[in-house]
Amino acid sequence: MVKLECNHEWNGRRMALKLQLETWDLEGVYSEFNELKPSTSPQNPYHQFYSFPAQSGTGHLQRIHLRRGLEINWIDTQMYEPMTMDVGIHYPHLEISYTISGKGCWETSGEAQDFELCTGVSTLLYIKDTKMHAEMSHNERMLHMELRFDMRQFNTILPELDRLTTNPVFCRQIAGSPHILQLVEQMKNCPYNGSLQRLYLEGKALELLAFHLDGTGKEEMKKEVTSKLTSYDIQCLFEAKNILSRNWKQPPSLLGLARLTGLNDYKLKLGFKELFGTTVFGYVRGLRMNEARNLLEQGKANVSETSIQVGYHNVSHFASLFRKTFGYNPSEIGKLASSKNQEQRR
Repeated sequence: MVKLECNHEWNGRRMALKLQLETWDLEGVYSEFNELKPSTSPQNPYHQFYSFPAQSGTGHLQRIHLRRGLEINWIDTQMYEPMTMDVGIHYPHLEISYTISGKGCWETSGEAQDFELCTGVSTLLYIKDTKMHAEMSHNERMLHMELRFDMRQFNTILPELDRLTTNPVFCRQIAGSPHILQLVEQMKNCPYNGSLQRLYLEGKALELLAFHLDGTGKEEMKKEVTSKLTSYDIQCLFEAKNILSRNWKQPPSLLGLARLTGLNDYKLKLGFKELFGTTVFGYVRGLRMNEARNLLEQGKANVSETSIQVGYHNVSHFASLFRKTFGYNPSEIGKLASSKNQEQRR
């Protein structure tokens, strides 16, 4: 069942689009989504493209079928007003998502904590027989990847997933991981078409899953032995991350951030690394690098201008960090974009 309402009032705000979905498999959403118009490419018959309703925003969703029970979604959209989604997920659904740009938030029924969608954050989510509420921000471009599994097709070959499926919801977020970012970039810039593309993307998708599962196991073992974070500490650390997400161009000092969140600098440093998988400075650097790539891809600034705009006055240092983050020089972005556009026109 899918209900779509446009220009809806929600909590006193006018919403461009409100979706209410009930899903029993990966196909459920799309087969019922009459308002979105799918099409396929002759070069890539396993692709489907969905455009957003014109009154709600612009952009598209690209869906790539890899195998039964496994697909990748690439979302590229600009909403005129915030969008909400209420989704009932009735089957064992596993998802790995990564936000390249844009903001949003989501929560599940029966869970007190809500979660962010923001630049540089990857989410591992397992959910079954639970409702999810999500909100997407507007007035900024949303670039977002979702790797989606129907776990009924994978349980027998991935026993490591057993520890995630004991409860209706499991979620773990990682911020600023260079390895995850590199895998997402490789998937985004896949050099192949047709069956070779599916083979390449499935390999990268399973590598991304393995990285998340390995990290989850290590994290759980570490927490059982060493974690001393209280619920108050965790709340303060999420607030620290929110402050950095809003102020990454001119972030507070470590001591300043500690004062703003009510933690001492020692607990802030160790707790941030434990909870989010990166340091405070690593997280800020990841946000800066993603913004730099967006500026360069959109042709809004050259390398020197971009370096200054994201907070680096030494262009050589900026270029070195960019290369370590993405695997190529910032000056190569124009060539990569031109090559990709030529391939798409063929």
